[in-house]
Amino acid sequence: MITVDVTFLYIVVVFLLCAWVLNRFLFAPLLSILDGRRGRASAAAKSYAESLEALSRTVAEAEEKLALARREALKVREGLRGDGAAELARRLDEARAASEAAVGEAGRKIEADARASADKLPAQTRDLARLLAEKILGRKLAA
Repeated sequence: MITVDVTFLYIVVVFLLCAWVLNRFLFAPLLSILDGRRGRASAAAKSYAESLEALSRTVAEAEEKLALARREALKVREGLRGDGAAELARRLDEARAASEAAVGEAGRKIEADARASADKLPAQTRDLARLLAEKILGRKLAA
């Protein structure tokens, strides 16, 4: 037959009593705290994932806007370059025309001065020859 010792019954009762006390005042509150922490952690992870996704969308939108702005700026810059090249060509043509006119005018003036000098040269040559002869001879020559 089975004999049950009283100490064994005390141990079982104390064990059950300790299990109930520990479960009620330690394990249940601790498990509720851990469940709350797990819930907050999953909510934070979900919020982080949503924020990361929103950030990715915002960055993508900003990059699209930046690419569009770059394309527009490139168009404007190319347009301004074209305008600048046309303005440069126009000013170069004006300067070329002005310089050709100035060179032509200077050439005509030089020709006129050369003709005038050529016309005066025989008379000046005669006057110089007469002056030289008077100096060499030491007397005035008759006309």
